[in-house]
Amino acid sequence: MVPVLDKRRRNDPRREATERALLDAALALLDEGVAFADLNVKRITERAGRTRPAFYAHFEDRRELLFALLEQAGGQALNALGPFIAGAGRATEPEVVTSTRALLDSFAQNATLVRAVTEAAGYDDAVAAYWASIVDQIIGGAEQRLQAEGLTVHDAHATATALVWMTERLCYQQTVRRATDLTDDAAVAAISRVWWSTLCMARTQAP
Repeated sequence: MVPVLDKRRRNDPRREATERALLDAALALLDEGVAFADLNVKRITERAGRTRPAFYAHFEDRRELLFALLEQAGGQALNALGPFIAGAGRATEPEVVTSTRALLDSFAQNATLVRAVTEAAGYDDAVAAYWASIVDQIIGGAEQRLQAEGLTVHDAHATATALVWMTERLCYQQTVRRATDLTDDAAVAAISRVWWSTLCMARTQAP
């Protein structure tokens, strides 16, 4: 995933303020129910109180602006999983539950953005690929954890891929679409139980 924000920043407070205003304006419009397909540069700049030239000085197009928002949301998701992925030694069940809850909360906090990404990914391969790159980072961290717990490289990759995409879909259904009959606590418990069972299984295969 190419950092979208870092490549534009030059430690210029005015540039950062303009960029932040454009990002906040786009997110506010999405929060109000504007579809990403209707989120044009004119609407964003008018809401931000900035000019079209100012927009294009920061973003090539609205897709790149979406990537910048996604970069921030992806960072939140990775931070949420930190205790589970980056912890030293074997993961504990409370760490799994804590990380799962933090991830679900991250989806809830970014529900509008995730909805826009899902919409755009249906017709824009670049958006779909960018979202997949964020998920791939999570898969990579989970894969390392599963290897540390005892799975082979091949099995860890396959298992991490399956579990992370399963988790992503349930978080989406639970927080964005509200399409399950589960409470958030029940969703966290279910996801955590699957991950913890997998870790326990992996440990039986450790040398």
